[in-house]
Amino acid sequence: MQIAKKHYRFPKPTPLSLYKRSLMTYSKDENQSQLLQKFPFETNNNEFYWAKQSNAVHQSNRLNFRGNTYQNQAQLPSLPIPDLKVTLNKYLKTIEPFINSSEELEQQKLLIQNFLQGMGPILQNRLIQFSNDKRNWLSTFWDEQAYLQYNDPVVPYVSYFFSHKPLPMTHAEIEKDPLVKATAIIMTVVKFIEALKDEILPPELIRKVPFCMNSFQLMFNNSRKPGQSKDSNVFYSIYENNFMIISFKGNFFRVSTHDTDGKPLSANNIWQQLYSIVTLNVTQQDHIGCLTSLPRDEWRKSYAQLINDPISKKSLETIYKSSFILCLDLDETPITLESQARNSWHGNGFNRFYDKPLQFIVCGNGHSGFLAEHSKMDGTPNLFLNNYIMQQLSKLSPREFLNQIVMTPNEIYRPELLPFAINTSLQRDIKLAKTKFKQVMGQHDLKVWQYKRYGKNFMKKHKISPDAYIQQIIQLAIYKYLGRQLPTYEAASTRMFFKGRTETGRVVTTASSQFVRTWEDPNVALSEKINLFKQATADHSAYLKEAASGNGVDRHFFGLKNMLQDGENVPLFDDLIFNYSSTWLVSTSQLSSEFLNGYGWSQVNDIGVGLAYMINNDWLHINIVCKPEFSLFDVNELHYILTEAADELGEALETVHLETAKL
Repeated sequence: MQIAKKHYRFPKPTPLSLYKRSLMTYSKDENQSQLLQKFPFETNNNEFYWAKQSNAVHQSNRLNFRGNTYQNQAQLPSLPIPDLKVTLNKYLKTIEPFINSSEELEQQKLLIQNFLQGMGPILQNRLIQFSNDKRNWLSTFWDEQAYLQYNDPVVPYVSYFFSHKPLPMTHAEIEKDPLVKATAIIMTVVKFIEALKDEILPPELIRKVPFCMNSFQLMFNNSRKPGQSKDSNVFYSIYENNFMIISFKGNFFRVSTHDTDGKPLSANNIWQQLYSIVTLNVTQQDHIGCLTSLPRDEWRKSYAQLINDPISKKSLETIYKSSFILCLDLDETPITLESQARNSWHGNGFNRFYDKPLQFIVCGNGHSGFLAEHSKMDGTPNLFLNNYIMQQLSKLSPREFLNQIVMTPNEIYRPELLPFAINTSLQRDIKLAKTKFKQVMGQHDLKVWQYKRYGKNFMKKHKISPDAYIQQIIQLAIYKYLGRQLPTYEAASTRMFFKGRTETGRVVTTASSQFVRTWEDPNVALSEKINLFKQATADHSAYLKEAASGNGVDRHFFGLKNMLQDGENVPLFDDLIFNYSSTWLVSTSQLSSEFLNGYGWSQVNDIGVGLAYMINNDWLHINIVCKPEFSLFDVNELHYILTEAADELGEALETVHLETAKL
């Protein structure tokens, strides 16, 4: 969508000639990294940030500083190391659905017994020793091995997205005008940043249990970046870098969010900067953002060339230091749930900087979304942020907000185009990156399952855990589709522990196996099928609770494997069933919100499927992604069978409920 000046009924902005003269300059407070100092975060999270002064100095000068947000961090429990016997017994139960004979089961018991009498206790003792001086023994190698050493492109294989629901009809003047909506999003994000600066955001409590707030400390003013053999994360002061990045047509602009005294700018100041960007005839179209879509080893080589030039290096540092990015996709007007999901997930490949952890997207028709880089943050903190944004936007008075935009600003703030020196080699890399991006994204199918017959309220009426319920819908659909179950992963949050992230919830259980195998058996009474269904949901909830308490099996095995020394061999770890049971052919995760109409990511295994789901009051949502060339699934067929499974379960529950009520 092209922005025409007549589209807006606002005062004429500052002459573009003034903006053009400022495009190739940097603000006076833009610092080189070598002038900054390295400070540890105050919560002792083993991360550090670059700044002129420590956070404590800035906090002492803030009149509204409260210090609430991270007040529970010191008291949070450390991540436990599960008992080895308990883990092995639990593991044996999780593999029983994949074992075909009593002989195979005895063989697995023997492998476990040999491990328990041999290398198991040795590795367990090493892990305990390793953890002695650490509050989270897992984080030491999890972030690196699960994310920073991972070579596949972060999009589509690592990052996740949210697609925002449209604002209410009463807010059409904001929703349908992309620059107005972008301004509203920016203003709201800045308000959230101010709450973090003053630490007035209360620490999160789930059923009165405090949750780790570490991710909120690592949310803004940072980036993933390539290294020589693996990636790293770089963090900057949230107090000293009061600017953001706007990406438009593959160019990146530095946009001020605060004045020189550190006070947030007005809506008009923000809008004026956006308007100047989209109405400026910029011939530069470097599209360097697409380099961040490459496999990490290839991006690493291009990055090394970029930072050899001081101009490009400074521009990259500006992106890294910025609070966040907002991508103006004004040429895109996604209408369907699938097109909106795809634009939020990956877009065109060059109007993004995929290493940046927070990217908001606004399209020409006003649709908005969000893309998160995963290496330091899981979904729940970013869901909190996006819920906050959409909730605040829905509370705006459209007329009052538009009146703020048309006010004459006291001072003009000029966006700055970030220049890059692009040599012939980098031009080739950019061209190749665009080609590879189209190929990779073209290999993926995406289908949105949005089910509106019932939702969380119906499930609770029948006294069934909503999460366990939808997981059994998925298991039943897969069994209907393939005639067997597949290893299924569900992310369980371990944020009750210091720096806790996730543990694996193993979804396939003996109870779920009995439920799906019996469901279409005409010789089994409907009431018995419902009893098996309820037992499957109960077992699922019990396992997820244990996983969230740090007592799953997969992170424990991961830790034990990391204790192996050269030349040591563990037959259990080489076993086919052991490895198959953790090959996540079905990867699932729940993040639910009434403010979203999309959430997702890619499959974990190319022959499998990725199912990101939401459970809302009266509707369900699953984002289905797979690679059709390799996958066992077809997204359209699975979409159909999910509906069939959900319909059958809902109708059966109601039937049994009515029959029971008559007794």
